[in-house]
Amino acid sequence: MLRLGSTMLIGLALAAWAGAQAPPRAALSAAEQLRLHRANRLLLADLVDRGIDLGQASHPVDRAEACRKTARVLGVALLQAADANDADRVAELGGHLEMVIRDGLVPMLDRAKRDIHPQSPDAVRLKAVQDSAVSDLDGATSALPAKLAEQPNIREVLGKLGGLRDKIK
Repeated sequence: MLRLGSTMLIGLALAAWAGAQAPPRAALSAAEQLRLHRANRLLLADLVDRGIDLGQASHPVDRAEACRKTARVLGVALLQAADANDADRVAELGGHLEMVIRDGLVPMLDRAKRDIHPQSPDAVRLKAVQDSAVSDLDGATSALPAKLAEQPNIREVLGKLGGLRDKIK
């Protein structure tokens, strides 16, 4: 289980990095190539770190927290892309965020809810992880400028994230 989780997260990180790549280099200036390289390098490093955290987590709440942190990394990257008014990157990162929440965080939370007694101290920790995940997701999606949020591809991702928000609770 531990190996599957860490392999999945590393795969997601690599997919996020590959998906966030820019168009062919000939179309970009050297400064733009450097900016994208730096953004992708930092994002990939953060995602790999979160994958290692997930691989080392043995308790269900710790695994859920590692998935939440991964989603937060993608949410922060999404906001940075929105600040740069990069609609294509916002849409791609939003899709990656949706995938991490749908395929990682929600199943981890569901599994932890099944495994943890509702009156245990771990249930309190699990509730804190859920609340933090909802807060992180709300922060990432509500801070998008209206101009970006109105674009069809971004609106679609936001709709999916809104549905996943309900599953986190």
